[in-house]
Amino acid sequence: MGVEGKVKPGLEAEWALAQLGSFKARFDPVLKRFLDDKSQEASEIRPELAKLIELCAKFVVEGGKRLRPAFMYYGFKLVADEGDTDDVLKAAIPFELVHAGALVHDDIMDNSDLRRGKPTVHRVFEKDFGSADVGRALAIVAGDMILALADNAVTAYSDFGGRYKQARPYFDLMCREINYGQHLDVVGNLMGVVDEDWIMKVMRYKTAGYTVEKPLMVGATLGGATTETVASISKYGIKLGIAFQIKDDILGMFGDEAKVGKPVDSDLKEGKKTLLVSTTLRRLMDAGRQSEVSKLKSILGNPKLTGEDYVWCQELMRDTGVVDYCQLKVEELTYQARQALEDTRFDNEATRYLLGISDFLVAREY
Repeated sequence: MGVEGKVKPGLEAEWALAQLGSFKARFDPVLKRFLDDKSQEASEIRPELAKLIELCAKFVVEGGKRLRPAFMYYGFKLVADEGDTDDVLKAAIPFELVHAGALVHDDIMDNSDLRRGKPTVHRVFEKDFGSADVGRALAIVAGDMILALADNAVTAYSDFGGRYKQARPYFDLMCREINYGQHLDVVGNLMGVVDEDWIMKVMRYKTAGYTVEKPLMVGATLGGATTETVASISKYGIKLGIAFQIKDDILGMFGDEAKVGKPVDSDLKEGKKTLLVSTTLRRLMDAGRQSEVSKLKSILGNPKLTGEDYVWCQELMRDTGVVDYCQLKVEELTYQARQALEDTRFDNEATRYLLGISDFLVAREY
């Protein structure tokens, strides 16, 4: 089996990916209507505000696979037999908006130029107003606005009666956890070496919670799930979410830049303490390869990283066995996620999707 995203998805993964595309086709018009309504509201105050919402909407709607709202939807479908009503699709909107708002802020903190192959929001504003400072300031506002819209969209949960009170705390906890993870991520990047527990906590709270776990928990709760079912899909979500992030980091270092949508050397330039980087540093230190430790540390966070240094890092990660180790982690965590899902004892199309999408995420190349 290849170690750098070369494993091809199987038939179930391809089926799940097709289902995800079908969900996106149903979900996007509902998402767009919500954003259009907010644009109209803003335009009644000042036309400049309508442009703000339009830029936010453009960032949200263009690009993205809709993984997070789809997890909410299939969490609901796991336990409920209701059809694709607008109520269910509207209830999934907050998760795509939280994702988008977090990306806008993440790009500012990382000083990134590209997201999904297009200029980041702060770069768009920078070009429009001719100032990097103004670009960052307005992008912060845009990210805050998207997150505010996400909170506003949660009102759709009230359509599910008393289950709203059960589901809302999961969403609120998710929003806090993202910030816990982001804080640990930023602080960790300032440290020389961080242990694996630190890295796992970053991935657990910054990525896994809002990408897989909490959307599933909210969806299942709105669908009437038992506490036992919610606990099982929470385990599935955490394990798969961490596997998703490790895979993302592998692709961010070894993937096809055109498919990934951002420069593949960006994690090194930003000095990110991914599992790849941290494990490589630890193994070099344990082996007494101090000159390589010093060189790798000098490369991390260097915005003038050369192509030769990038290739050297790739070869070092292969040579130390770290790429194999990280890929094995992805596979182990995905297996554990699938085992947790089997504890729900559901045998329906939603279960098939959740199993199939886990296959896709472990084998994907983008």
